[in-house]
Amino acid sequence: MEVNQPMPRTIIYDIPEGERMILHDNGQIERPARRLAPSSGWVITGAVTLNNLGHEIRLYTLAEILANPAAIPWKHANGAQKTRLLDVDGGTARMWGNPGHHVE
Repeated sequence: MEVNQPMPRTIIYDIPEGERMILHDNGQIERPARRLAPSSGWVITGAVTLNNLGHEIRLYTLAEILANPAAIPWKHANGAQKTRLLDVDGGTARMWGNPGHHVE
């Protein structure tokens, strides 16, 4: 029996230029527009959904993001960011803010 492996996904910035980054199955990010290769120094660790007051209401693992990013509520009805990516960059844990973003 063949086991399905998560496929790389695309992170898209919601700005006119709409930079696209490749999210690999190990969480590493590749930025082709800037010729930035995947690196263990910058990885997505998950995502968090916030309510209107900024409180965390749901955490998603990297595996959940890779398996079905369309199931994650990335935006509020008014278009504001609802779920934000979490990463570790150079040893620092961060939550993405602006520009808006989503994963496909």
